[in-house]
Amino acid sequence: MARNRYTAVSRGWLMLFGLIYCVVLVIFGVGLGFAMTFGNTDKMIQAVTNRQSLTNLQETMNKSALKQAAKAGVDLPQTTQLIDPQALKHGLETGLAISANFGDVPAHSKWVDPAYINKADPSNMTLEPLLKPLNQRLAVAAKHVDPKYSGEVRVSVEKAIAAHYNEMILDTMMMHGVGIAYPMMVLICQTAAIVGAILGVIVLTVMRICSHSWERWLRVTGRLTYSIAILAGLGALVASIPALAQYIRLGGISQIVIEQIQAAAAPTWRILAGVILIIGIAMSIAAAIMRMTARRRAEEVAKKLENAVDTMKKRG
Repeated sequence: MARNRYTAVSRGWLMLFGLIYCVVLVIFGVGLGFAMTFGNTDKMIQAVTNRQSLTNLQETMNKSALKQAAKAGVDLPQTTQLIDPQALKHGLETGLAISANFGDVPAHSKWVDPAYINKADPSNMTLEPLLKPLNQRLAVAAKHVDPKYSGEVRVSVEKAIAAHYNEMILDTMMMHGVGIAYPMMVLICQTAAIVGAILGVIVLTVMRICSHSWERWLRVTGRLTYSIAILAGLGALVASIPALAQYIRLGGISQIVIEQIQAAAAPTWRILAGVILIIGIAMSIAAAIMRMTARRRAEEVAKKLENAVDTMKKRG
């Protein structure tokens, strides 16, 4: 009876909503994949503060500090190390945790270092824990170049570096750059995943009505699911190619840091594509089993009818 109700109109609606399901599945998969990677604050912080990323950021900020010191009248060797890596690491962890919370200090976060929270304005960061060891290293290095490094010269140099970092990090990056873009991207990804899941359930329900049988629904939906998963898996493999990082621009973030973020996110995307692929294959296998079972039952019924006819003929 279920197959008799499956008309050309039902087939057309099933095809239409199958296409819609493909689009919704892509939206859901991309949204969930990005939410699990970029939206995962722990994963992002670990990628930005690992050895490669931290070394690159330390070198970048060190060059910036030496350049500001030179402008203020103290020319130091380029090999001079002014940035304390631990202070930088804690500052990055605190900054990303605050950015992910839309610019507010999280009430409970293992990544927030209280030393970086402005006591006068708890909603803002302070770079004092980063600047203090920097100034100490700067004073030691500068006295080797100029034993008279003190007083107004030292105040001028330290003030120039502090102003530069406050503008570059707190203003440009936190207030008007990554600090705004990052939480919005996380929110968009989470919304896409949630909306995609809701629409997916609705579309799958309509497809079930149009298919008129669980076997047909599982077969069509399973094929569409694993087909999209295969394309997603290929996309995840392409996205994990390190050479692609050179074409990505994220508000002045260096390519090495982008590569580390890429390396941290790509495995999750591949795993997600693999899980969706397995689900699609499982649905197709279930449909095939149901179809085989139905055929066996039909054959058994046909044999019983044939035997019954033969028996009646013999009796007649």
